[in-house]
Amino acid sequence: MEKTLEEYRRLLPAAEKYTYMNSAGCGPLPLPVLERMEGVFRRMALEGQVNVEIHGWLKEMLEEIRAEVAAFINAKPGEIFFVRCIAEGLNTISRMYGWEPGDEILISDQENPASILPFFAVEPIFGTRTATFCGLGNQEQIIENFKNALNERTRMAVISHVFHTNGTAIPAAEICREAEARGVITVLDGAQAAGNIDIDVREIGCSFYLLSCHKWLCGPEGVAAVYIREDRIGEARVPFGGVGMQDSFDVTEHTIQMKPDARRFEYGGRHTPMYAAFSESIRFAGEIGTERIRRRTKELHRYCRKAFEERVPWAEILSPEDERLRTAIFAFHIPGADHRELVRRVWEDCGIIIQWRTVDLVTGKEGVRVSLNWFIREEEIDRLAEEIARLTGESL
Repeated sequence: MEKTLEEYRRLLPAAEKYTYMNSAGCGPLPLPVLERMEGVFRRMALEGQVNVEIHGWLKEMLEEIRAEVAAFINAKPGEIFFVRCIAEGLNTISRMYGWEPGDEILISDQENPASILPFFAVEPIFGTRTATFCGLGNQEQIIENFKNALNERTRMAVISHVFHTNGTAIPAAEICREAEARGVITVLDGAQAAGNIDIDVREIGCSFYLLSCHKWLCGPEGVAAVYIREDRIGEARVPFGGVGMQDSFDVTEHTIQMKPDARRFEYGGRHTPMYAAFSESIRFAGEIGTERIRRRTKELHRYCRKAFEERVPWAEILSPEDERLRTAIFAFHIPGADHRELVRRVWEDCGIIIQWRTVDLVTGKEGVRVSLNWFIREEEIDRLAEEIARLTGESL
């Protein structure tokens, strides 16, 4: 018999203890994910980390995890390499190509600093320029804004699949088609997408896709993966060196025979227990049912929007009007409010965990982001809307 969402919710201790509406920041860790991670650590502790059997077991496990991550986004295992976080993945990608002075990397104006700073960092090294396009509007407007921003100097487009500011799921396949047709390398940051919306890199057609598990999948921080499309592997240079990247090397000739697939971009030790938790978080979502999760989060978004329209009509809703672009993120701005103080008050008064965000890095405009993951209840949304109305209505 299929478990109810309430039964799965009981496996999230933090969500049972608090009103946990911050999966877009970091999701509550499920007990099965914790137990998988602890199990690997325990065996390593009891048997020894350099035990020949354990060493082989960990290497084999990492390849099984690679296959699970690949299947989650409809990629091949040989198209996946592991990193510590998405910023590390973007830094790696930023150094894979021979940039010319004046080459442009195109990003949206809704990007997280983690997607921006790696490309600002290479500007003084290579003479590149980071350009922006407007990510606001309906689906057709976003596509048009992107197309208009492309020019003969655009070499790479780096865009979040789901914007952290307002939860917009960009029309990724259309954008990638436009870019790739002009020879532009496409990089999608899936930090807010994994576990929030469906990801199919074959359908999207991107050159690169990056994902982590600590947000909507409710896994641990400190592990992430990068997809590089098979036809891009040979053209991308390997920017960093270390044990693990090679099939062999020659100390006399100073040559390296690279691994033939994406593993050539990995080097050094891997924190396998954490990656085991990564795969377990994917399994946990799969057990609940990804389509079931999508249906539930769409219901919650509609419910939350209606609750705010009725109870907090003075709130400016930042999440898209276009339902095709909506996800489990609901964001709003209260004119004249101190959004950081608002987040602190609802936590201290009601035990509700939400997050403030800078929604416009140029003007400094701030807002509040509410994460409506599958385990949220309607009565929790009601309580949040009532508390926001009480706190902000006092100042009107």
